Amino acid sequence: MTQRIRRAIVPALVLPLALVAGACGQVRSKLAYKDGTKHYKLENFKRAIEEYEKAVDANPDMPEAHFYLGNSHQALYRPGKDTPENLVHLDQAIAHYEKSLDVNKGDDKDAKWLRSQALGFLSVIYSEDPKKDFEKAHGYAQRLVEEDPAETKSQFVLANLYEKFEKVPEAETIYKKVAEDNPTDAKACGALAGFYNKPLWEGRAKFDDAVAILDKCAALNPNDETGYYKLATFFWDQAFRAPDLTAEQKDMYANKGIEAIDKALKIKPDYIEGLIYKNLLLRVKAMATTNPRAAQTYLDEANMLRDQATELKKQLLTAGTPEKTDEAPAEAGPAQ
Repeated sequence: MTQRIRRAIVPALVLPLALVAGACGQVRSKLAYKDGTKHYKLENFKRAIEEYEKAVDANPDMPEAHFYLGNSHQALYRPGKDTPENLVHLDQAIAHYEKSLDVNKGDDKDAKWLRSQALGFLSVIYSEDPKKDFEKAHGYAQRLVEEDPAETKSQFVLANLYEKFEKVPEAETIYKKVAEDNPTDAKACGALAGFYNKPLWEGRAKFDDAVAILDKCAALNPNDETGYYKLATFFWDQAFRAPDLTAEQKDMYANKGIEAIDKALKIKPDYIEGLIYKNLLLRVKAMATTNPRAAQTYLDEANMLRDQATELKKQLLTAGTPEKTDEAPAEAGPAQ
């Protein structure tokens, strides 16, 4: 009788003990994950790895711990350094990104974001040496698009992948489709224009297409100075950097750039980036002309605009206002 009773109660004791052990593992994993995140935010990735490893040891099915463990390893990886220790970081990054995907069964916003990040990083890793492999990179990028077909950032990841592997027609198809599917989105429009302005096209053969598209982009938000500014930067880049242009062509592009930047400055007269670019475009005109007097006139106006932009920057610093600027090149052109 005693033995029958013992046999009857043992299974009843095992189940609660297993539940307790599982609950303890969950607690340990969450505490380790929290500690790992503290180190991660401080960019102390070695310590973060130690804690994230504790988290996945305690709970192997924790997708966020695997993701940030992989991301910490990737942060420590140094491209071009072929030492065994360095390559281990890349291998570990891949392994934990893939494990994060395997155990991520959630369907909420956070779970989807985590999957998209892991897929994006894996696609990038396999698009570059030493792991360069188009099929693998494309597979992850395609899964990223399938995760949310309407997400333009995912589409651009796939387009960038095609560019890296010199599959230009495939990349063009994506950029055009995104722009067509989002006709009122200036960013989607601008991405297509930027694609056409890249040196993928021999002799910048698509430059006219790029500025025509960018002109339409600016018209989508006619009260936003940045659209006209972007158009002006394209004209300056073409006038200043494109090889084999005649002086007349340089002057023509500079004039078109000034026309665009004047629209931006009409909207925002104290637009620092606009003043800087008009200054640069005037310097192009000074280089293009054979008339010394005209060249000096352009330079005088360029210097005035440069000084005006410098003074506005000083005022912002004095007022303690963070300067928000678009990227502008170092001043180029003839000195005064």
